[in-house]
Amino acid sequence: MNPNNLKINQLVEIELNEGNIVEYLPSRIEEIKEDYLYISMPMRKGTLLPMRLGQEIKVIIRYKNSTVGFLTKVVGRRREPIPCLIINKPDHIVAINQKREYVRLNVSLPVRFRIIDNENNNMIEEGITIDISAGGVLFSTKAEVKKGQKIEIEITLSLEKTFSCQADAIRIFEKAENNAIWVAVEYNDISEADRDRIFKFIFEKQREWIKKGIT
Repeated sequence: MNPNNLKINQLVEIELNEGNIVEYLPSRIEEIKEDYLYISMPMRKGTLLPMRLGQEIKVIIRYKNSTVGFLTKVVGRRREPIPCLIINKPDHIVAINQKREYVRLNVSLPVRFRIIDNENNNMIEEGITIDISAGGVLFSTKAEVKKGQKIEIEITLSLEKTFSCQADAIRIFEKAENNAIWVAVEYNDISEADRDRIFKFIFEKQREWIKKGIT
């Protein structure tokens, strides 16, 4: 990707590596100058994370069905009209090939799913998300789901936005309340358009909560 292809309102992720902990925080390009980029200040657990001047960060971008990124430094901060970090504009952007964790958002959304490798594979079950990311979802349900099963899942992000894909049940957590279980699934055939849609939903929801004073 050529740095000249960077665009205002383009969604990005900031990779922070602190000791043995690596996390990815959603952000967005708010302004582009000749030598600098203004990106929205990332959030951690509902709180703005200003970062220190001179801190080195990696910026990750999904571009044309691939993942690219660049290393840069925080050179300034701006509070208005929205909190931003000012970073050096990259000279080059390189491809990134790595499996990583996506930022998760604790939110309750309606879930509909069916178990593909089940005799009653036409039966539609329901649940509620516990948290969601661009890589998978944790949801609560009273249906019987086993680790390793493949499911077809549909999640409603808003009145106008719904996505569906196949997923693998990778963990099951038994919960005593309401005879429910928690099911952790990983998407296995999600389109990049839907992955971007989830990423955008998480980013916008975090900003919405900040404006409302919700953490």
